[in-house]
Amino acid sequence: MKKKYIILLIVLLFLLIWGILQLRNYFSPKGISIDKSIYPITGIDISKHTGIIDWQKIKRQKISFIYIKATEGQDYIDPNYYINLTHALKANIKVGEYHFFRFNKAGKVQAQNFLSHALHDPGKLPPVLDVEEWGNLPIYKSNKEIKAEIRKYLLIVESTLNCRIIIYTNMDSYNRFIKGEFLKNPIWICTFSKKPKLPDGRNWLFWQHAHNGKVDGINGNVDINTFNGDETSWNRYASTLK
Repeated sequence: MKKKYIILLIVLLFLLIWGILQLRNYFSPKGISIDKSIYPITGIDISKHTGIIDWQKIKRQKISFIYIKATEGQDYIDPNYYINLTHALKANIKVGEYHFFRFNKAGKVQAQNFLSHALHDPGKLPPVLDVEEWGNLPIYKSNKEIKAEIRKYLLIVESTLNCRIIIYTNMDSYNRFIKGEFLKNPIWICTFSKKPKLPDGRNWLFWQHAHNGKVDGINGNVDINTFNGDETSWNRYASTLK
């Protein structure tokens, strides 16, 4: 009898763990598939966490753009940035760099870090500022203070490179830090809804719709992104880059 209770307890524990994992996946999805007949332009973003990349395989796939992590915070440089950039350029894929914004660091020093190491050349995609709460917890500054530092970063980098910075963010961080602000900056939104809809009616340029994407040439998961438009719109957009 005692043995039966132990077995029952184990089964119940297993079901409880399984249920928790299912709820976690339900409330924190890692990605969705989208209609590529509507959004045919696909891109990925990479960093040291992507691991070793087989660039010969990447070149053979229909990947139109790649964003590479360059810097983070005040003094961090992604150790794979330069090698990833070199290979992406050789693969003849449109490429750009992004900086992960640290809420506890001044916008000025973060801008200096990015400008000191990111190699922004003519024809490349506009730089991206990654603004999200993930990786920034706990947050000790007010929303107003964080927005002010973001604004300082944008002002310095944009005036130096003479181009408009794209802001990457998710829906929670958009509502907290971006909504109603930085209206001249294009938006790269991360959301797993079937169609991105920004709460203030603003348009988006890029959409990250998966963290668990699979690409031949990358062993693990990779972020999958799309451009808001067809191939004609993409070619037109790419031709304006300078």
